[in-house]
Amino acid sequence: MIVEKELFMTKLNETRKIFIYLPDDYETSNKQYPVLYAFDGHNIFLDAHATYGKAIHIQQHIEKLGIDMIVVGQECSHVGNNRLKEYAPYSFYDPEYGSFEGQGEETMDFFVHELKPYIDDHYRTKKTRKNTFIGGSSCGGLMALYAAYAYSNVYSKAIVISPYVLESMDAILKDIHQSHIQKNTSIYLSWGSNETSLMHEFVWQTKACTEIGNALSKKGVNVLYNVIPEKLIVNVSHLGLGKTVKVGELSFEGLELISAKEAVVCAVKLTRAARGAAAAAGK
Repeated sequence: MIVEKELFMTKLNETRKIFIYLPDDYETSNKQYPVLYAFDGHNIFLDAHATYGKAIHIQQHIEKLGIDMIVVGQECSHVGNNRLKEYAPYSFYDPEYGSFEGQGEETMDFFVHELKPYIDDHYRTKKTRKNTFIGGSSCGGLMALYAAYAYSNVYSKAIVISPYVLESMDAILKDIHQSHIQKNTSIYLSWGSNETSLMHEFVWQTKACTEIGNALSKKGVNVLYNVIPEKLIVNVSHLGLGKTVKVGELSFEGLELISAKEAVVCAVKLTRAARGAAAAAGK
């Protein structure tokens, strides 16, 4: 069941739609549930609300996995480029859209001091940090990342998908270094090559996310990576007959291969027809 509410964001002086997913057994049980808070809430449940007409249908994935959880999604601003400001914890310059003064702190004030208390007061939630999560993608991914280290006293886990981080790297790394991040904080950090048509942009994103992940790991955060390139090109033109290329011989900028180093990626062998012809010629 998906419920729609409208809540006032005090520091941004705006009313915003909130989408709330309740598990199927919510009305027939007395259970309490952990809560996942999400940015761009209009894009996660129903196609009718999604910006580009296609939602991710997170409720279907949760139900398929058998997870008992409430999901709360906040709709972003649809006025001009206000989403970029509201979902930016730092002021930044974007080559395409120009300069922005970040209002992400005001947005987080709403999430922490208005949205969470409202949800805890009106629904049967497990209110503890252990059972409070946050997630988002792109600009929302940046916000979820920020929440994980700046508000780790509130959120124990974060889902960070394709975060918009390249324009704010210095500020992000400085804040991570200076933040007191609670123990037992976990971050799922994911990005992929299909997000851009240019491979060098994927390499930049990989380098940035890896650098952020390393900085978080040094602070004791459990970082789980998921990066899947569309393809990796391996030059085998130099290989002779009977030679192989193994994982340990490969190197890609900004990417670590975790497969066994002795695993064979490519081997040059005679075809069955060629082996037959060679055998016949030897008789």
